[in-house]
Amino acid sequence: MNTPKLCALLIAGILILSGCKSLVQKGNKLYEAGMYDQSAEFYQQALAEDPQDIEARQGLTLARNKIIDRGLIDVRMLRLSGNQTGAALKLERLLRNQVSWHIEPVGPMAETQNEELRYANSWLQQEALSLSRSAFPDPFRYFEMRYAFLIANARLGNTFAQYQAQLQENAERQCHKLKASQGQDRLFLQRFYRKYCQAWNITSSADTQVNDKALYSGIRITPELTVRLHETSTQKHRLETVLSQLNEVFRDSLWYHPQGGEQFTLSVRATFKHSRDAKLVNRQKHYTLEQARPNPAEPGSFMKTEVTKTYQYPVTEFTEYFSLDMMYQGRLGGQQIEHKVDDSQVHYTHSHYADFPDLDLAPQKAQFLDVSTRLDKQLSELRNQFKADLDSVWQQSYCEDRLGAANGEHVLRCAKLAPHHEYVNNWFNQHFGLNYQAMSSLYSL
Repeated sequence: MNTPKLCALLIAGILILSGCKSLVQKGNKLYEAGMYDQSAEFYQQALAEDPQDIEARQGLTLARNKIIDRGLIDVRMLRLSGNQTGAALKLERLLRNQVSWHIEPVGPMAETQNEELRYANSWLQQEALSLSRSAFPDPFRYFEMRYAFLIANARLGNTFAQYQAQLQENAERQCHKLKASQGQDRLFLQRFYRKYCQAWNITSSADTQVNDKALYSGIRITPELTVRLHETSTQKHRLETVLSQLNEVFRDSLWYHPQGGEQFTLSVRATFKHSRDAKLVNRQKHYTLEQARPNPAEPGSFMKTEVTKTYQYPVTEFTEYFSLDMMYQGRLGGQQIEHKVDDSQVHYTHSHYADFPDLDLAPQKAQFLDVSTRLDKQLSELRNQFKADLDSVWQQSYCEDRLGAANGEHVLRCAKLAPHHEYVNNWFNQHFGLNYQAMSSLYSL
């Protein structure tokens, strides 16, 4: 059995044994079992409910100290196995946690940490020297961000400062390349160029105005709505609302930009009907009663006989007819998109005020269709599918056949919805020495 499954079973077993005990007690059980991360979670939950819980706070401090202590052992094991990068990353996280948790290692734990910091210090300097010799400045910047706490702890700021002139020179070269690759229709590349140059404090000249014909400056919805509702319906404005929501979905999509070339036209057709017919009818139920009547066989005496009676009561019968037929159509990025939703039902219900316990009769209200829920479900599906269609066409347009075109413009567009795409990361590695995720964390792409 693998470790995660074993841990899950252990946690489940401990929680079952602890039953309905408090969060602190559950945390204590996990702490005793050596499951410090999980115990810390329960102590945190307890403190969220009661910030003054002294036992929970003490338990959390103990658990976090154990997490740090065990983490430092992991750092050592990673280093000894030759995984210095893994050891440095683990040590970086531990330092961040110590600051966040206000923990200062003491005793053997402090000795272990100091020893690992000395090894990390040496490794950091070697890595920095190697990265400074690269033609790409961004891996060095990413390295500084990734190990910021280790670098600060080792006081390597002055040591690393000697590389800044060369890094800046390389960054200016990259900035000029990005500027040269721009064009009238390369909006995403222009954004990237601005962010990149600004991040390196490089003054960029005024950009040419981009008029991106592949994007849209707005959306025009052409509705054809047929609505037939009964007088008491509260659904009259639902369809108008969904039109506004489709507009918002489009404006939140990647297809919209004020510098787009034209407006996107979306045709929306809908027929929504909800009627309710009422009919008053008389219903009846039969029942028997025992009554005393003169006994003809014995004058002066009486006999019990059953008498059948009829109870009549008015009932209002309702018949509801509900139907929705709605679809959108449009041509986006050279592709046709459309989706249809439909729903219908005939529903019968009734109401009356009869109250006759002997016949199991009690006043009854009509149970009408929950039209609001049914309608919202279909309209929600329509909105969600519209968003999915916008994303799907975007990926088809920029993550498939034309991906390598436009000197990175399509790469940047593809990355918005497919950041892990192999071609995207290959392109960034080739041009910047880092994958897209790393570059995005540096420059908020």
